[in-house]
Amino acid sequence: MAVAARFPLLLLCLLLIICNNAADAELTHLHFYFHEVDAGTPNATVVNVASLHRNASTFGDVNVFDNMLREGPDPASRLIGRAQGFAVHASLDESGGISAINFVFSDYGAYSGSTLATMGHIHASGPSERSIVGGTGEFRFARGYMISKLLSSTDTSIVVVFDIA
Repeated sequence: MAVAARFPLLLLCLLLIICNNAADAELTHLHFYFHEVDAGTPNATVVNVASLHRNASTFGDVNVFDNMLREGPDPASRLIGRAQGFAVHASLDESGGISAINFVFSDYGAYSGSTLATMGHIHASGPSERSIVGGTGEFRFARGYMISKLLSSTDTSIVVVFDIA
């Protein structure tokens, strides 16, 4: 009987600790640009490493990339880090795929030397929302989401804008 009477008190204490820790969480908003140069061009930052199709389909393709992260959409804007990861064309109708991106910040103020890991579905058209699954340095134990949107593209490069919260 005494144990049963203490259980609600223990549960209340645990709830207060969890709420206090959640209130201490710091929200950070990041905004930057991903610059990708296609394979086969000088200074390529993306390479198709697996392609099993024998027709025009890209289903099953795997791309690996090490793209520049810049402060702005201009290719001459300040380099703040790299976006390193892979993308798998995992949709039969070619409407998107899966990507894992590790953002490595080299010159981004207080975030320099930190990384942010993301994972999720990319849409071939329109914005994509993906999960933040962790990080290092200033982003240790990071959780949240990011939204990316294709800003511009040419025959040899693309620029994607990222908003991370």
